[in-house]
Amino acid sequence: MKSLTENEMKIEFLSKSNNESFARVAVAAFVSQLDPVIEELADIKTAVSEAVTNCIIHGYENTVRNN
Repeated sequence: MKSLTENEMKIEFLSKSNNESFARVAVAAFVSQLDPVIEELADIKTAVSEAVTNCIIHGYENTVRNN
């Protein structure tokens, strides 16, 4: 059983570029529970943006997508 101080989130969305900003804002809202400083929050948002963008660009390289 998890302690009360642990928390987690799972988020799924379509691999469309406009969802990158959605992911960034959602993660920032979740992380805000930890009271990060502005620089930490900015770093987290940058990491999320890069990760989501890479997933969108490279996640379907060898498949055919119907967009």
